[in-house]
Amino acid sequence: MNKSFVKFFDKIIVLLLGFSGVFSSCESTPWGNEDPVCEYGVPHAEFEIKGTVTNKANSQPIQNIRVIRQIHENFGDTLYTDSDGKYTFEFQDFPHSENVFHLKIEDIDGGENGGLFDNQEIDVKITKADQVKRGNGSWYNGKFAKTQNIELERIDIAYPEYGVFPATFKP
Repeated sequence: MNKSFVKFFDKIIVLLLGFSGVFSSCESTPWGNEDPVCEYGVPHAEFEIKGTVTNKANSQPIQNIRVIRQIHENFGDTLYTDSDGKYTFEFQDFPHSENVFHLKIEDIDGGENGGLFDNQEIDVKITKADQVKRGNGSWYNGKFAKTQNIELERIDIAYPEYGVFPATFKP
């Protein structure tokens, strides 16, 4: 066997493997099937967690509150409440019999949104009762939606007479 035949044969194998990878994908197919049924894949579902962050004392919405959906100990999805205090997370994840998602709620803008508010951490539990769209009988398990409203308490801070906050003063 000469080297040119081996190189030609290698190119044919690479070409065939490339085509098999492209046409066995679980994404939309070139012939317009927008929701293909994947024979091999990973179970997944769509999730939506939404709600309104309000002042506990007067039920008024609070804007610019940071809401973090913690994915891992060191990172997560971050968004901020709008002028109506609303937030919405939309994502895909692996479905379990009960899914629990951890949210961290933080007031980061000081008093610009009407005061200083306490930070909270809550777990949002999504169950089968929260399913709003059925799966397709394959890997897609449907859509689940949960409304989680959050009330924050305003923190009253006594402003110092000479410009040094008590929490930062160190004698």
